[in-house]
Amino acid sequence: MSDTFKEEVQNEIVNTLPKETGALVAFLSGLTKAVGTLEIVNKRMNLCLALDSFDEGMKLVDAFKQLYPAEFELALTTAKSGSKAGKQICSLQAPYGFSKQILVDFGLMSVDGDDLSGFIEGAPKHLLKSEAGKRAFLAGLFLGCGSVYVPSMSQEEEKRDGYHLELQFDDETYADDVVKLFEHFSLHAKTSDRGEHRLVYFKDKDEIAKILILFGLTECVLKLQAIINERETANSMNRAIICETANMDKTFAAASKHLLAIGKIMNHGLFEALTPALKETAQARMDNPESSMQDLADSLGVSKSCLNHRLRKLVEVSEELGDTE
Repeated sequence: MSDTFKEEVQNEIVNTLPKETGALVAFLSGLTKAVGTLEIVNKRMNLCLALDSFDEGMKLVDAFKQLYPAEFELALTTAKSGSKAGKQICSLQAPYGFSKQILVDFGLMSVDGDDLSGFIEGAPKHLLKSEAGKRAFLAGLFLGCGSVYVPSMSQEEEKRDGYHLELQFDDETYADDVVKLFEHFSLHAKTSDRGEHRLVYFKDKDEIAKILILFGLTECVLKLQAIINERETANSMNRAIICETANMDKTFAAASKHLLAIGKIMNHGLFEALTPALKETAQARMDNPESSMQDLADSLGVSKSCLNHRLRKLVEVSEELGDTE
């Protein structure tokens, strides 16, 4: 089964990690904020990241090693809490000797002397001074707590009609900072609550495309544009079919009314009593029950207005006959 669009976005993010150190720190800070937990083992605090796959873990271990010369452990396990609770995940564990330093560097915790003193609310402003840092931070956040859905064209995918991109937060202050960060790039997020979580989301396909461009996801931008083009072409075709069907329905409805009137006149033996023009028109309609008014008028060599007048006259004659045969 092919990857969903969300999985394609995640894969491209992981395969195009920032190369510049400051942007890479911002990226990992966003990711760690989204999927990081602290585990206390034998009075030692270890930072762990709950990732979606072992392949993703391997690439992110390489990224961490560019910043910290240490061994990071990977293990497949089941998430105990958070949005991935109950799902199989790849746990990336930072060594004890670097966990505190990572939390401080990423702007997630403050220190008091040699000890961590508490979590820091809001986005890490010292990492968001450059445009590259802002973009990388948002991409890291999305990888950890984001989803994106587009209309599906494949029979294998879950059917979805609209466009939707969201990030889910436990921290309202953090969510508000992210909204402001998107605003910096002229992207206007909406917010809502889902249970205990705060959602930051977009439903406009053009804004979703701009976000993918912001993340530097060339392949996914092209895929989204193809989906939009295919969808809009299909919608245009659907509108044309609906319009054509409606016009056909009108034609059939009008023809049926005329044929019923002509049949009633014939049943009463009055067909030959009609004027030559009405007889000609009645015969033409019986011979061409599916023709449009314009086509029928052209075949008789009269205007559409004249044809309408004649057909109305036939209906009036039938109505004067009442309901008796």
